[in-house]
Amino acid sequence: MNNKKGFVFLILFSLPFLTFISCSNTEQENSAEEETPTLRYTANSLYESTIWTEAVELDRLTSNISAVPGVSSRINLSPLAVLASKESFSKKVFPVLGSFGSLDTTLISKSLREMLTSFSDAVSKNTPADSFMAKDCLYSLALFYTDFNKIFGDCLELNKVEEPVAEDSTETDSNSEAKTEDAAESKKEPDVAEQGESPKKIEEKLYFTSYFFGQPFLDGVCYEVPVKFFCDKATLTLSVFCIENSGSWKIDQVQIADWEIF
Repeated sequence: MNNKKGFVFLILFSLPFLTFISCSNTEQENSAEEETPTLRYTANSLYESTIWTEAVELDRLTSNISAVPGVSSRINLSPLAVLASKESFSKKVFPVLGSFGSLDTTLISKSLREMLTSFSDAVSKNTPADSFMAKDCLYSLALFYTDFNKIFGDCLELNKVEEPVAEDSTETDSNSEAKTEDAAESKKEPDVAEQGESPKKIEEKLYFTSYFFGQPFLDGVCYEVPVKFFCDKATLTLSVFCIENSGSWKIDQVQIADWEIF
């Protein structure tokens, strides 16, 4: 009995001391939280201190957008599908050729197209195109043809000169007398020019067999028109800068944008 009384007395005596220790630990924890706030405490503080505005178009944010007018409900909606549903189907669609760009030439007027066609024909034949250049812009054409001959000189055989075929020496000796007689007779015949016959024209060689125009870029003053040329040996892409003066189109600058030799 004495032991039980002593144990109960010890518990009663220790309760105030344990309560004091518990309160002390709680105060220390609270002070520690105040010194190093948690992420939740920081987030709640920011949320409470933020001044929130009223939601804009709340009805659209809460409405069901699982279907779009004009798009079948069986189609899995995506941003592209929604965008397509808003586009006008009357708009024309033009093909796009790789790095060349769009083939939409609706902005190229009839007069500009005619000038570009004539200029492209001259480039295809590697013939002079001075008449298509604007005033004081011939230097650009000269630089273009210099680069053109450097790039395609060997490929297109631009500087190749056909040499006459050498005659056999044995035939020369045997036919010398006949040629002398023919020359004497030719002096008696009337000249071809005197008969009014025009000399035969030398056939122009077509180095590029086809070409087409691309969508022009407008900068307010010039039309930058891309032109792509083709043949069985190479391709050539030009940027032709065109300006309009008194209703006629002239070329301000010609740049080689790209080329490929097969």
